[in-house]
This record gives sequence, C-alpha cells and structure tokens, in this order.
Amino acid sequence: QMHHSRNVAAERHTRAEATDPTCNYDNVGPFAWRPFQLAFLLMTLPSVTDSDHPDHDTVDLIWFPTGGGKTEAYLGLVAYQVLLRRKELGDAGAGTAVITRYTLRLLTTQQFQRSATLICALELLRRNDEESLGNEPITIGLWVGLGTTPNLYADAIKELEELKAEGDRYRGPGFQLELCPWCGTEVIPANPTGDDDWGIRATNNDFRMNCPNKKCPFHRDLPVSVVDEHLYEHPPTFLIATIDKFAQLAWQERSGVFLGAGSLPGPSLIIQDELHLVSGPLGTVAALYETAIDLLMTRSSGRPKVIASTATIKRAHDQVKGLFDREVFLFPPSGMSHEDSYFVHFDHTIPGRRYIGVMAQSHTPTTANVHTSAAVLQAPLDLGLDGESLDAYWTLVAYHNSLRELGKTVTLARDDIPDRIRTIAKNTANVRQLDGESDVVELTSNISAREIPKILELLGYDHASGSAVSVLACTNMISVGVDVPRLSLMLVNGQPKSTSEYIQATSRVGRDANRPPGLVVALLSSAKPRDRSHYESFKPYHRAIYREVEPTSVTPWALPARERALHATLVILARHLLGLPTNTDAQSFVRDQRVDELIEAIVARATAFDPREAPATRLHLNRLVENWQNEIVRPRPPLRYKADSKTQKALLKRYGSKLPGLWPTLNSMRNVDVDVLVRVRGEQN
Repeated sequence: QMHHSRNVAAERHTRAEATDPTCNYDNVGPFAWRPFQLAFLLMTLPSVTDSDHPDHDTVDLIWFPTGGGKTEAYLGLVAYQVLLRRKELGDAGAGTAVITRYTLRLLTTQQFQRSATLICALELLRRNDEESLGNEPITIGLWVGLGTTPNLYADAIKELEELKAEGDRYRGPGFQLELCPWCGTEVIPANPTGDDDWGIRATNNDFRMNCPNKKCPFHRDLPVSVVDEHLYEHPPTFLIATIDKFAQLAWQERSGVFLGAGSLPGPSLIIQDELHLVSGPLGTVAALYETAIDLLMTRSSGRPKVIASTATIKRAHDQVKGLFDREVFLFPPSGMSHEDSYFVHFDHTIPGRRYIGVMAQSHTPTTANVHTSAAVLQAPLDLGLDGESLDAYWTLVAYHNSLRELGKTVTLARDDIPDRIRTIAKNTANVRQLDGESDVVELTSNISAREIPKILELLGYDHASGSAVSVLACTNMISVGVDVPRLSLMLVNGQPKSTSEYIQATSRVGRDANRPPGLVVALLSSAKPRDRSHYESFKPYHRAIYREVEPTSVTPWALPARERALHATLVILARHLLGLPTNTDAQSFVRDQRVDELIEAIVARATAFDPREAPATRLHLNRLVENWQNEIVRPRPPLRYKADSKTQKALLKRYGSKLPGLWPTLNSMRNVDVDVLVRVRGEQN
C-alpha cells in the first residue's frame, strides 16, 4: 500500500502511458512504521480483537501533532480488523466492518483516495486466498452529501453524461476518484480519445468503476463505490462518511444496513477523525444521533470498538463522555518532560516552523495585505533561491477567516499585488508574474466537489514543472486533511477564532522535516482589539501554544438540543431496530416493552453524562411517543415518516418545507443553526 500510494499511483497517467504496476515488493522501499504507530497498534489489538476485553468500550484517542502519521496508525488497524473479520467469519463477515467519520468534505475526499489504495491491497490479498478470506470482495464506499457524490443511479447516469459532454467545464459533484488508486491511470480522463479511456459505468440498476489500464489488476472492477443507492444494495467493507450524513438515518429506510440493521453484521470498528471538530453545536447534535447509532449497533451485532484522533484538544474526557458515553485513553500519554514523551521529542537540530507577526500601525488592512503579500511572493527571486528552496517558498498559502476577506485578496492578487511587486523588485528583469491561469487558485466551500481533487493535484506541481500555483487563497477548509509536502509558506490574514484552528491551519506548511522549514506570517490588524492583543503577546503565546487550546464542549441533553434532535433518535431506533423501516411503517408503531427498554437506555445515557437532565429527558421521550401514537389514531390518511404531497400525513418534515409533518427534522447535521429574521427600526421621535 505504501509503495503504490507514494510511488506508483502518486502521478497521473493516461491509458496510453500506463505501465504494469505489478512488482516484487521485496525490492521496494524502504518503508517503515514510526515507533508510536507500532505502539498504538500493539496497544489496541487486544481490545479490537476481543469484544469482552476490559478496554473494548474505552475510546483510544491518538493525540499527536499534525503531520505525525495518525492516519497511517489507524489505517493499519483498519487492515487488521478487515482481515480478522474475514478470517473468522468468511463471507458471513461481509457487510460494513469499519466506519470512518470525518467532519469536512475536503478531508473526507482526500482520505478516501488514500484509503482506497489500502482497500485495493486488501482485495488483492483476498483474491489470492479466497479459501480463508471468502469470495465477497473487500470494498470501500464514500457516503457524503449530494453536492459531493450522486445519491441515485439516475443521478450518476446524468452526471456521467454531462461530464463526458462538458469535460473541464463541468462543475457538478463528480465521482471523487480521478485516478486509479493502484496504478495512477486516469479513471476520469482529462483528454479522452474514446470510451475505453473512461473508468466509470453507470446504468439504471448498477454503478461500477474500473481502471482503464489493461495491465492493472483492477482493470475489470475497482473495489470502490460513491453512489448512495449502490452502497445501500452492496454495503462496503470500509465506509468513509461525513458525520453530518448520519442525519439521513432518520430519513432513509435502507441506511441502517451500514450499522447491522440488515442480514449482515454491523461494524466492528468506528474511527472518528479530528475529534476536536465534533464540538459546539455540531457535537451537541451529533451526540444525540450517536445515542441512536450506538444502541442500534450494540443490540444488532455488538458494540464496536471506537478509535479517535486529534492534534488539538482539551478536556477530552468530557467530550468523549458526551459523544460516545465511554471513557477515553489518550495515546501517547504525557512523559516526564514536555520535550520528550518517549514517542515524541523535540529535535533541536532541525529547523522548525517559524512564526512572524506583522501589524501595520499606520496603514489600512488592505494596504498591509498588498505590501506583505508582495514582499513574500517576490522574496524567493530577490534572495536568489533555487532548487528545492525556491519550490518550497514559491506557493503562498493565504489563509482567511471569511469568504469576504478572501474575495478581496483574490482581487488584489490580480491587480494591486502585481503592481506592488514591480515596485519593490530589486531587478526589473526578475519580477514575479501572477498572470498565469493557475497562478491564483481558490480553495473554499464555493468550489465544486469535482474541482477539489484537481486543486489538490495542482498544488503538488513543483516550480520546475512550470505549473506551480503562486497564491492559494483559502479559508478553514484547508485546516485538516491537506497534506502537500512542498508547501512551506503561509500568510494568515487575521487571527483565527480559536487556537485549535490556528494550529491546524498553520500546520499545513513545513510538514516535511527533510524539506525547507515552514514560514508563517501572521498579518494582524491594528484596528481589531483581538488581533492587537495577539500581537502584543506574540512570543509567549507561541512558546506555549498548545496550552492556549480552548476546551471543547457538548451539551446533548440540554432542552434546546433535545428539541432539535431527540425525536430523530427515537425515529432511527424505530426504523432500524424495531423493524419499522419503510415509509408507511410509521403507522405501525406501538408502545411495547421494547420501546420502554429503549427509553430507559436513552435516559441511562443522559444520566451518565448529566444526571440533572435525566428526568426531563424521560418526560420528553414519553411525550414524543404519546404524540406519535396520537397521530396514528387520528382519522385517515395513514401516517408516514415523510410526506410526498400535501395530502399525506407525516411524522417528519424538513426545516422550511411546506409539506406536512409533526416534527421538523434535520436533513444534515450541518444545519444545526436556526436563521432568525431581525427587523431593525430607527429611533422614534
């Protein structure tokens, strides 16, 4: 897997250029695990293997600096769990064995591409040993929003047709896998010469991806799927999803198949990446959905092991207790010294990431931005850098706290900044130009899902290629999951709202210890009190920056949170655990012993986290059940979970929808905030 992800599939190939990816793995490398990765694997193997192990219900949290290799550590555990389940159960162990949840679509997309290579390696092992690993393929699936991947076969057909017709002009969701993860051949060709160049097939009842390279072992079928309808019919071995997608459990009758609601067992391992992001409003709502998910998996096929990872967190115990109702163990544990915890130690012989604070006292923020950006862009040429050093500081990552500020920078990069560069350049014959097509690139939520893999690929082009990006204007979308080793220069426009965000964002540069160190220029505004405060305490703040990380919080059992999502918890359990999955089964709901047991289980979870809210939670659940039953006994029409027309009677309705429904329900956990209309009136005389 390491060989193919770093070497063979690291570069794009057309079908005509593709070569045979088969090799003798004894002669490749060297590849090595880091000590903390091996220690983590060895530490967690007993509790992953044995569901009766005392640590099985403990969340093992990898707390390690960004760029340290957390992803590889838990991917090793994924490989072990998948093979162990197939070894023990054979084809009976098919279905979803591992679920990894992310919070941002950029992170999800990039990790999906990396994980696909691992699944290809496991699938080849299975093909070579079907006797002990079964005949069912080992597969990976991406379960995210409609704006990123198709939901239905019909959507996939339409998008594939538009993609073929429009080519690079297409701005739809796409299929998130541009290259074969095993050999690097284009699955979606940039310049197709025929149908054989395409590695996607979509029909009214199926979806397949394949590698166009005839020499690739995945020429017939790639073990990859990104269409929701296909995932429901063929649950993938390894499911990668955004956490907010799990709100669909209340709406989608077939979604419970990933959690053991069907004939196949549920997952044995759950991985929550970037745990610190599952906090605040998102974490509060997610905790209520997690209550239903945990009860469903536990009562269907056993409680899975949970692994989490983060680089920045405080009060992890409270957050994990609120989210998962489990204890937590931080790995690696603290050492005797902050500079050496055995697995992590400071290496003072290697230059680290350098932070520079800039605050223009007598200039507007716009002028300061223009002057500073022009200086750092022209500096590599004026300093006479070459080779790896020139490439490292060629691309400026310009971080912004809002889309409005980013829009200003993009405009300035086309006009004012080039003018300023011409003014300050030491040699008029050696002036930095920003007029190329890919010189100024934007990476924000405004970018379509299909453009994201292209931008990440573009960032990998070095200066010698002639296609290197000069300015990457971005928001917090870049904060997690972006791993481009050549990036070493960042300009932070204004202090981010949290220290955690600041650490995550600035860690995108200077990630490779074998390349030039990272340089972060924090451009602070003298007109903003918070920016001024950070500038005045710049040195002490950065010397103990991890101490400044804000504590995270979740409050799932508070009244506003319960009103927002507790009914969804009840509906998920009714649909996927009590055997009432279809839309019309809402009419068949009956309060019996099983319902009472689920109510008590939910209340017990509330009691464990906040005993003061337990009585109110029990009353709330009883009221929800009573309201559901009252809707059932009302005259026709029969009750449904969701209405397709205004003449139907439904339990759920989307926020803002004009269709009938008893309970407004989230369609995505991203929509946790309520819009409020405020009318401002002037003074009255």
